[in-house]
Amino acid sequence: MIRDNKLEQENRITKWIYHTIPFAVLFLLWEVLARVFHQPYILPPFSDVAASALSLSLADDLAITLAFSLLGLLITLLAGLPLGLVIQRSNKAKWALDPFFWFLLFALGIGTTSITPILILLFGLTQLAVLVQSIIVPIIVVALISGYGLTLLAVRLGFLMCLSYQFIGEMIFGITIGGIGSQFSWFIDLHIVDMMYAIMLVMGFTGLFIDRVLIKCVGYLIQKKGSDCLGKSDF
Repeated sequence: MIRDNKLEQENRITKWIYHTIPFAVLFLLWEVLARVFHQPYILPPFSDVAASALSLSLADDLAITLAFSLLGLLITLLAGLPLGLVIQRSNKAKWALDPFFWFLLFALGIGTTSITPILILLFGLTQLAVLVQSIIVPIIVVALISGYGLTLLAVRLGFLMCLSYQFIGEMIFGITIGGIGSQFSWFIDLHIVDMMYAIMLVMGFTGLFIDRVLIKCVGYLIQKKGSDCLGKSDF
């Protein structure tokens, strides 16, 4: 028993070492290239970007973006997973909904920003308009992927898309609604390059942390519950 626990701990440490290798290589190359070429307005050193990322100036806007992204994910899962379960359990529903959802995905996936003026007319320059825009495509994607039985993947991609669309929506709607996307847009306009990279770094590590700690746990629970439902019913 003790030997098994020790072996498991060693495997966990080995896994974390392998996890860190790509990050260490990327950040080291980044620092070296930035110092060699010395073009801070194009590629600032990683050390400068990391220092900007660790400042508390982004904390409030990051909290806004994450809160609405997780709210969007909750709405997406509540709407998308039941549709996916229907597709998975019924061939007739799959024949009817699968091509229709793909049509909506191709139509809305490339045209989501085109409905922004409509959302502004309906909801104004508010977080509600951004939230609605950020869940339209993710609901369809979650329904399709979970309909193929890939519930965990559907949940993880759902969070990625909700976070991405929330970020893009904040960039489009601007500083009036807050969020880290609006800050990113502002830094682009002012050409504050180190803060632009800092936001990308913060979003990357924050998204990775939430995906590994929260989303995978939620996905496993939903996947297990869905499997139990499928085992009890047969259409």
